Amino acid sequence: MRGRGVSVGVFALTIGVVLAGGLVLRSGEPAQSAAIVDTTPTEGMAASVTAAEPVAVASIPTVTVAEILPTPLAAPASVVFPDMKHVWQSLNNCGPAAVVMALSTLGVDANQEAARLALRGPDVRRGMGPQGVGPWVKENFDLRSTWRNGGTIDTIKSLVANGFAPMVTQWMQDPWVSRIAHWRTVRGYDDAAGVVYVNDSMLGNMVPLSYEWFGRNWQSFSYRYMVIYRPEDEKLLKAIMGPQVSDAVMRRDLYQRAKTEALTQNTNFAWLAYGEAAYSFGMFEEAVAAFEKGLSMGSPNGVFGLRNSYPQALRALGRQQDAERAAQQLNSISVVPSSTVVAPPDPYALYLAMLRTTPIEQIPTE
Repeated sequence: MRGRGVSVGVFALTIGVVLAGGLVLRSGEPAQSAAIVDTTPTEGMAASVTAAEPVAVASIPTVTVAEILPTPLAAPASVVFPDMKHVWQSLNNCGPAAVVMALSTLGVDANQEAARLALRGPDVRRGMGPQGVGPWVKENFDLRSTWRNGGTIDTIKSLVANGFAPMVTQWMQDPWVSRIAHWRTVRGYDDAAGVVYVNDSMLGNMVPLSYEWFGRNWQSFSYRYMVIYRPEDEKLLKAIMGPQVSDAVMRRDLYQRAKTEALTQNTNFAWLAYGEAAYSFGMFEEAVAAFEKGLSMGSPNGVFGLRNSYPQALRALGRQQDAERAAQQLNSISVVPSSTVVAPPDPYALYLAMLRTTPIEQIPTE
């Protein structure tokens, strides 16, 4: 990515937004991360992806954490929450249902319909993003919420072992069975059986999912997970997340992981996930190539983030007409109209792109 199509004014504005907001994870104020997306490229573009220039990792801003964090408990071979409420979801209400089940581990007996109206609104066609959960649980229960991309089985195990009940976005079933994006709440795991136990609003209580299945059906959603927690547990949560607390580090690591997976797995879903990760890291040319390769290999149905990230990657490159065509095409195959395709490109991705393409002396400091 050589910064074509991105104005200096946009970059300067982006820097102001980023530096004013800071990078440190704040209580009840999760760091903004790109939504999960799947993407696609063509054979000619695949070559440019494979031969992409190395990422200037040293240019990524770092955050010094002054506070002393506790040491998390090591994850034992098996842990299960003894008490977690299970609820069967109402129509298209997996997100609020997952939130209700996670809240039950914190002693909160929330109402699924109240959660639905607050977190999804009245349109039953729409799903739930993670962004509104933090303000809602803070206002109503004095709790906090944060979410990250790039989770792993080890992350999930460490969270559960330390008393957190993470929610994840995955395919509800294998995507060749149905293309339904789905929130579920993790209840435990067992290394001997090689399974994660989930409370699932569609499939049931204490459903065992193999580690392999769990990871494979998590990939299309950038390995996203969300945690609701008590304010006094924030330092412990930060210790578990480690460097991933930094949005810049999280985006870099997910980009590197997704690129490796796309080149080794060579599947439709892996290439789309690579496109999303490249977009969120400001590697816009790679993102477009990966999106187009993934689209050439299979259907994007159900990969909801693609409607936003693919057109926005094109816009970031100054390809406005291509972006409009892509947005119209992707929106036409969606059951739910998207309001995000006309939003500006991810400002943090633009900021990271600028750091790689602008001499340090030209980066504005105010």
